[in-house]
Amino acid sequence: MKKVLLTLILMLSFASFSQNINDYQYVIVPKKFDSFKEEDKHGLNTSVKLLLQKYGFKAYFSDDSFFDGNVGNRCDFLTAGLVDDSGLMVTKVRVVLKDCKGNIVYQTELGRSREKQYSIAYSQALREAAKSFETLNYKYNGNIAVAAAAEPKPVVKVIDTKTDTATVNSNEVFFFAQPTANGYQVIDNEPKVIMRLYNTSQKNVFMADKNGVNGTVLIKEGQWVFEYYDNGKLVSEPINLKF
Repeated sequence: MKKVLLTLILMLSFASFSQNINDYQYVIVPKKFDSFKEEDKHGLNTSVKLLLQKYGFKAYFSDDSFFDGNVGNRCDFLTAGLVDDSGLMVTKVRVVLKDCKGNIVYQTELGRSREKQYSIAYSQALREAAKSFETLNYKYNGNIAVAAAAEPKPVVKVIDTKTDTATVNSNEVFFFAQPTANGYQVIDNEPKVIMRLYNTSQKNVFMADKNGVNGTVLIKEGQWVFEYYDNGKLVSEPINLKF
């Protein structure tokens, strides 16, 4: 009987979470989480934004031009946070979504990682925590309307030897480089690590490891490319990187 009652309580709590979270469409992601001293430490802010977008939210950084006079009530938005409950041996994080009064509307389970390298550990722990969104079944119900002009089309900055910005086709796939101790790890929008870059003595030239394939990532004619040898033949693959 006690087990049945406990299960019922958990189901009601989950239903309450789902009901409240579905009232919100937009989420503000700060450029720096309270647990860290630097902006986008370990690429976590970017990763949280991408994860929220993956699961149906319209997530924007706090300094995004979307907020320049186009929105109404601040309480129409949720704000994302990252709780860092890491210990000496285990990295532990959870994503928290709060309303304008600071009340927790939704929080994920704790994600854990025993990886020793911090940037990898936080990425793994965040991905595990994000699994909670898969069972949330979030779907905006339209209860809160944000008075906004037409949403801006995304403009993505791409490092280029000739110009530092470029407007790109929305169908293009972009990858994000997150700093590590000796270079970068490249993630997709899962976010999943698909490549590791290692610094060299030359600017914009990196040694690269993509799933065991070793090569070089560099800029050619304004385009990032991954070059490697396949059966003695030089292969050059374009890659859209955002640092």
